[in-house]
Amino acid sequence: MSRLPKVVMLAALVTLLLACSVPNKESLVSGDRFDTPDPSTSLSTESGDDVADESVLQDLEHLDQVFETIAQTSYPPVPGRLKVEFIAPLPAELNESSGLAMHQGTVWTMNDSGNSAALYEISQESGSILRRVHPLNSENRDWEALAQDDQHLFIADCGNNRGDRRSFQIYSVPWQELHQSKHRGVVSSSRLDITLADTRPESRLHAHNNDCEALAHVDDELWLFTKNWKDQATRLYRVDKTKPKQSPTASATYPVKGLITAADFDADSRRLVLLGYRIGFLSVSSFVWIIPVPEEGQLPDWQSASYHRLEPAGQWEAILWHQGDLWLTRERSVLGGAQLAKINLP
Repeated sequence: MSRLPKVVMLAALVTLLLACSVPNKESLVSGDRFDTPDPSTSLSTESGDDVADESVLQDLEHLDQVFETIAQTSYPPVPGRLKVEFIAPLPAELNESSGLAMHQGTVWTMNDSGNSAALYEISQESGSILRRVHPLNSENRDWEALAQDDQHLFIADCGNNRGDRRSFQIYSVPWQELHQSKHRGVVSSSRLDITLADTRPESRLHAHNNDCEALAHVDDELWLFTKNWKDQATRLYRVDKTKPKQSPTASATYPVKGLITAADFDADSRRLVLLGYRIGFLSVSSFVWIIPVPEEGQLPDWQSASYHRLEPAGQWEAILWHQGDLWLTRERSVLGGAQLAKINLP
């Protein structure tokens, strides 16, 4: 499950109490321009500027002075940010929506760990649940992402907050069965077992690079992207969707400077999108990277990637290309209730 650390939740609550005016300090330094960092450099979120700023705040004698100082550093909206438009709230049964897919006009989502192994068809207009379907022989240890091709919906059971999982599972469900299923019905599923060959299990909650929450279908492959708590990067693993057992090694590492929670690929425009969030001082900011994939069989062209802040911020957990726009779901947190939303790309 992708839960924000308690300190971040408290910071986010303070941010909301300040009427959403607290900026990400890194944005203040850069004027919200985001230069692509050198992959060889450290991706630590700590910097000399942050240490200096924190020491200044600690020297202030009164809490109201602290709040006033923070408020005075607010900045106006910056052109180029992407506005998230809410479509509908999701029902309480989907408070932990973590994946999103669409096929033949039907929209599907699911919850992450601590919930049943169930897929939900939801209304595009109201977000209400139309059907709940259970894939046979599946277990929701920590479902975190959905991906799709023309024949199948793929469910990635890859969440690994503690870092101690030795393998991930990807379940494949036929679209034909899903479309024919009834509410509270069952459908068949097959399973891929994935062991990342270049990692070792750790047991360090939110202090490792072995978490994973993003899956995309790209040119007949499944691409897994890690959520690196420690170095704020992401690794790409290319998975053969026909092999029941496999142990891939990372094909690339990208300096996303944040925590990746979802991915999707648009075959028409050949663009990959990575969704994530960044933890700043008394703030949480959400973002997407949009990255071209030049040709089939090639890796994303990171040098041509573009970075975009999202407004409003939230615990956005799922993303989907649809007719040139981006659809998202948000998990309930102190940053807001569970929502179905979209971004109209310029």
